[in-house]
Amino acid sequence: MTRPLYALPRNQRLTPALYTTLGQSCYFTICAASQLSPFGEGRFAGIAVDCLVGQQSKSGCRLDVYCVMPNHIHVIVTPILEGSSSLLYIDRFKGSCGREMRLAGWTGKVWQGRSYDRVVRNDQSLHEIARYILANPIRKGLCEHVDDYPWSGISN
Repeated sequence: MTRPLYALPRNQRLTPALYTTLGQSCYFTICAASQLSPFGEGRFAGIAVDCLVGQQSKSGCRLDVYCVMPNHIHVIVTPILEGSSSLLYIDRFKGSCGREMRLAGWTGKVWQGRSYDRVVRNDQSLHEIARYILANPIRKGLCEHVDDYPWSGISN
């Protein structure tokens, strides 16, 4: 039995050039530290969404799809400008989000040391992974319909 493209990978990095290839989407899962659920609190989930969306203009990457779950975040990120990197986007997002959360009252570590990532191989995979990401709150019983969950979406 093969694993679906959207399953968590083994703990290893992709080939470095893949993160900087223009138009090459990568799917990341970023987990909160110590099995905490900081994003179960709306103010912290909102900070995460704002930082994800805001990082686009700073990084030269497009945020295709995102979902902020209570204890982890799913995103698909695509480099769109020469010299940009989806991995750098994630690293900068984690830094800015952690900083903003501490300013808003979070104490302690926010993130696990690294994220999990996968290359999105084609448009069909992109659509399948996007559906998986957006349906995650439904599977976890946080809402009944994709449109009901305030901390996920397709970014433009």
